[in-house]
Amino acid sequence: MHDDLPREDVLAAVDKMVEELLEAARLAQPPVDTIALAQQHLGMVVVLDQRQPQRGRAQRTLGKKQIYLRPEPREERHQWTVAHEIGEHLKSELLERLNIEPAQARAMAGESLANLFAYRLLVPTCWFSEDAKTFDYDLLALKKRYATSSHEVLAWRFLDLPDPCVVTIIDNEHIHRRRSNAWPTKRELLPAEERCWKYVTEHSKAKVVRDDEWTVTGWPVHQLDWKREILRSVRME
Repeated sequence: MHDDLPREDVLAAVDKMVEELLEAARLAQPPVDTIALAQQHLGMVVVLDQRQPQRGRAQRTLGKKQIYLRPEPREERHQWTVAHEIGEHLKSELLERLNIEPAQARAMAGESLANLFAYRLLVPTCWFSEDAKTFDYDLLALKKRYATSSHEVLAWRFLDLPDPCVVTIIDNEHIHRRRSNAWPTKRELLPAEERCWKYVTEHSKAKVVRDDEWTVTGWPVHQLDWKREILRSVRME
């Protein structure tokens, strides 16, 4: 994003636009069905195309934006794709609010405005900041409430909250992504994280592990041919 524009200003603008969109569509609680939102409120056309090679493709036909989706094994992928395309659709208005010329816009820290918008549309800050506390940061309980969001999107949204934590995503025994909103992190798991992860991957059950320094909660996201575990680690006071 623009070098002189603080990230906090960008996020605040995205959150405000999401809130306005939800209010205009009369959505007062999760989940956000982005496909219904696109079609019924924004006048877009969403089409499932068996021949579509990419996850999603958008074009304008007869004055309407059309989003073509390829078949996916999980509905959350369609929801994410449409959320992203809604972000692309509203990007020019967002850039105008931020006083940025379209020619100046580029990825901010590797993350596009459309991606930021998709995260916050599927898991709006105006709801999630309170829901996370209410559900005690239980990823599986939050997934039931935010059913159109993937576990991964929900987990990354933990990092946008004030509470310090480390989020780790492990796919088939390899660390896929690992990031903190407070402390420097290494690629390797800490001892408490290692114990938590081993229990979750072996038993396919959520687990809490504590030691003198960390509290680690792990959740399974297991399929028949693919295993993902998500960890949220909090340093003890």
